[in-house]
Amino acid sequence: MAERQGKALESLVSSLEKALAVNPNVAVNSPMRLKDRTTGKLREHDVVLELKEGHHSLLIAIECRDRSRPIGVPQVEAFGAKCQDTGISQGIIVSTMGFYNTARTKAEHLGIRCLDIEEVDNFDWLLAPGIYATTRHLISNDWTFYPVEDGIVEKDEFEVIDSDGNAATMAALTANAQNQLSKLLPEVPEPIEEGEINVRFPGDGLLLRSKSSGKTVPVNYAIAKLRYSVTQELVPFRLVQYQAKDSEENITDAAYADMKFGDNEARVMIVYKDGEGGKVVLIPKGSKNA
Repeated sequence: MAERQGKALESLVSSLEKALAVNPNVAVNSPMRLKDRTTGKLREHDVVLELKEGHHSLLIAIECRDRSRPIGVPQVEAFGAKCQDTGISQGIIVSTMGFYNTARTKAEHLGIRCLDIEEVDNFDWLLAPGIYATTRHLISNDWTFYPVEDGIVEKDEFEVIDSDGNAATMAALTANAQNQLSKLLPEVPEPIEEGEINVRFPGDGLLLRSKSSGKTVPVNYAIAKLRYSVTQELVPFRLVQYQAKDSEENITDAAYADMKFGDNEARVMIVYKDGEGGKVVLIPKGSKNA
């Protein structure tokens, strides 16, 4: 459980840093493994910001700690030694439970920045409770193939192959149907329990091969009958404040929601700071750079 919470915090901090990055020369990596200067072994940092300018490179490492108690001196010292051994220019610890005063003092002595992240219930600037996610579901796809010449293959006793003789699998046909469904429906379709459309596909080098005789004939076109539904649900925002409490600095407010777009997943994040305004950032899942 603690490990999953830790990974969730790493993902959140990585998203925040990507959303806040304004310099195109900043790469956000999470996680990132760097070689220990003493042992030569690779050691992992939760989040690393790599700032490149000319032939210079500056590394900032962020340690994400999602634990049941505040950060103490031992954790600060261990992270400080790790940063030194892996060539980190600036170390940062992010905690969901804060820091003991002695840990903050030790961190200041070692040049490590202490940041806090807290969940909150609401923001004055945020009016929407979340984002409505519209999902297109392909219920079924039934295909009928029309050859350029009749009488060479019999109905229901052929297989569909490409020009190299590879079978056109149902998985590939379904993926093609899903792609066409997404293109044909409006950008924001109305919810519907069940709908149906017929789509004409060109032959595109496909062949029909008789299972009994092995004879082939090119496909002229295919008609796919697509049955589908459209659902809509509210994905609520999660709200956090990213702060440096020791200096009373609010780095940013953030509202985020994890969305699915077809086969892709992304995090929609709104970052906002009083006096500076805000912006909306879409962060694809698995993306290293903003």
